[in-house]
Amino acid sequence: MAGAARLVPQPSDGQKFPSPIRSYDVHIYFFQKDDASRETARCLREECIEKFPDLNIYHFWEEPIGPHPTGMFEVDLNTPDQFTRFVPWIQVNRRMLSVLVHPNTGYPLLDHTVHAIWIGEKVPLITSMLPAPATG
Repeated sequence: MAGAARLVPQPSDGQKFPSPIRSYDVHIYFFQKDDASRETARCLREECIEKFPDLNIYHFWEEPIGPHPTGMFEVDLNTPDQFTRFVPWIQVNRRMLSVLVHPNTGYPLLDHTVHAIWIGEKVPLITSMLPAPATG
């Protein structure tokens, strides 16, 4: 199960974020070339899977992907309840790893930068890979 993604049902109307937020992504970063950092992240991911079986917890990326310059794994938060349970938990259990929490509003560049919440050290993202909002 270590590499498999799990998909859970989408929220009902009563369990949604205020518009324009559709959901939140949480990215937990590690240094993929450092054995200790990689193993710390792998153990944290397994703990997330165990403690939060209702969350979508995705692949353990051991190489940079998209705008993410280091290894990482992602947790999706589809309801306010999931957000209020997971974010405080990861804040105190992150094992010194950097964590990005960002909304999904349909504007990826803004969501990963202006709207982002960082827990721990901020990781410089490759923002040129994110589409900018249309100007008009």
